[in-house]
Amino acid sequence: MLHTRILITLIAIALISCDSAENSDRHISRKGDTQEVDLIESLNDRIVAKPNDPNLYVKRAMAYRDRKMMQLAIRDAERALAIDSTVSYFHTVLGELEFQSGQLRGARLSLEKAVKYDDTNTDALLKLAETNFLLRRYDEALVYTNDALRIDDKLAQGYFIKGFIYKELGDTTLAKSSFQTATEVNPEHYEAYMELGNITAYQGDPLALEYFKTALEIKPKSAEALYNLGMFLQAGEKYEQAMAIYRQLIDTDPNNFLGYYNAGYLNLTEFGAYETALAYFDTVLTIEPTYVDAMYNRGVCFEEMNEKQQAINVYKNVLEISPDYTLAAKGLNRLM
Repeated sequence: MLHTRILITLIAIALISCDSAENSDRHISRKGDTQEVDLIESLNDRIVAKPNDPNLYVKRAMAYRDRKMMQLAIRDAERALAIDSTVSYFHTVLGELEFQSGQLRGARLSLEKAVKYDDTNTDALLKLAETNFLLRRYDEALVYTNDALRIDDKLAQGYFIKGFIYKELGDTTLAKSSFQTATEVNPEHYEAYMELGNITAYQGDPLALEYFKTALEIKPKSAEALYNLGMFLQAGEKYEQAMAIYRQLIDTDPNNFLGYYNAGYLNLTEFGAYETALAYFDTVLTIEPTYVDAMYNRGVCFEEMNEKQQAINVYKNVLEISPDYTLAAKGLNRLM
């Protein structure tokens, strides 16, 4: 077995599910779009009748946001503030819209104004914490999070944000503690269980298994949770269990190329089922044609099956696409 010549991608990402339920989701979305258009048209008429009512502009801003029309949404939030700039909620709306649009510095200024007019506005405080976190202003992010939690100690998202800040600062003990508190306040906090799973998996702690399973109880079709659970089992050399999880991932999300890739990897490295592995890698490349690791491992499959010329062709193709791919170069050196 050419274990030392095989590359496995150790990344965990959430991929959007494309199963049959998606079609019905699209149908619902189209119906929802019609309803949102009707709402916007209704608000247009009401604004014509009452052009100085800031609440109508905020409502239309939310309707625009739901349709991903962010610039129009921001413009309406600004119009509301032009009418009345003393309402904390209006500043919060503008800050959240700017945050969603990636305008982090603008969001920070708007949210600071929201807190200025109402220092008990926990929505603004937590969004300020998130904004400062993304701006890498970690001390300020912690201050705003703690301010919000002093007002309401049942804000699960506050503990979750604190966990992220501590994780970014490298303090996994405090990060775990904060994520754990988030799950205690809100037992349905999927993201907190995922973070606990990721940290404990990295530490080799068997508790990771329970965290990922709990996350799956909350979101049974989560590609992210399935993938991370499979990776944890694979790292623990529980290959059959990992393979079962990857099959479940593929069934749940047929377009998740990482599920096929890892299934192929296990068949290649642990089960010696080279033709099966090759089929998995072929499927990866139908979904993600430029995924060079799958290309390379196809070459390894051919090499293991003593199909020398096929392996040479694959390795050459890999190097044409990625000239710095060292493993493919080594493969060619072995066979030429």
